Amino acid sequence: MNKLAEHDELGNAAAHFFKSGNVLRNKKSDRLISLKKLLPKTWRGTKIEYDLWYSFDEGKIHGYVYTDVMTKFVYIRPASFRHALDTMRLAANGEITEAGEKKFKDIADNNEDKYRLRPTSDQHDFVIFLAGTNILDKVTDWPKVERAIKQGAKLKCHPLTSPTVYQHLLHKYGAENVIGKKISGKDILDRAAIVGCCENSEMGIAALAKGKTVYLFGKNDQWCTYTAIYRAIEKNGRLSADRLKAVLSSNISGLIAVGDRNQQDKIHGFFEQYTGVEHVPPRSFSDRVQQSVVANS
Repeated sequence: MNKLAEHDELGNAAAHFFKSGNVLRNKKSDRLISLKKLLPKTWRGTKIEYDLWYSFDEGKIHGYVYTDVMTKFVYIRPASFRHALDTMRLAANGEITEAGEKKFKDIADNNEDKYRLRPTSDQHDFVIFLAGTNILDKVTDWPKVERAIKQGAKLKCHPLTSPTVYQHLLHKYGAENVIGKKISGKDILDRAAIVGCCENSEMGIAALAKGKTVYLFGKNDQWCTYTAIYRAIEKNGRLSADRLKAVLSSNISGLIAVGDRNQQDKIHGFFEQYTGVEHVPPRSFSDRVQQSVVANS
């Protein structure tokens, strides 16, 4: 398994099967493979790896990680809490461009499920999108979730929810409050007014672009795939659409879109901003896993 994880990359069907079983990705994600091919294998002696998130709590950079987002972007970031957040805050304080506005609107109008899920016409006003089984308890602030359920929130199970966890959620919170894992998250999101998620999830970003009220239900001490984005776009205790537009406008954020012009230049520019930072690769894959936080669920 370690060998599969170490050599995982976007479009690697074998590694995806071992991680996700028979839960298939949306075929529209395949258009991101051409973007993945533009990424260097290494930068200043450190690896650039897919869907793995680790961090060493110091000023050095020990590697980079990337993931696919909404079937529209590849998101690259340094495997460092400090550098990832500093970069994203800088991006969020930048100017909003016409291109950034267009990306924001595209997310609002054309978001897709990451996995192949069943369409639904069900409507729930307040929905919390849960993390996958592998990280659910680690990242979720359950007391906050339970308070929301008492206020009418429903729980949308992640496509990678195990049968055991699903049954536990049904038993604890009632079938009337739990939405199955095979139901389209996109359809549920589109019809909701209030959306919740943890910082491992892109659903809060999509919800913000759609004009929904968004609340985060993650533990404050857990750093996840999108933590840097969520913390950077927060303003006065709420997520800011304008700060998200600035991130989407930025050439340094690490968000590379399918439709971006000069994709190679944006990728190169992203890595170049860290030229002055010392790079020290971990000794082995196990070193990175021991320091790992949470990758995509």
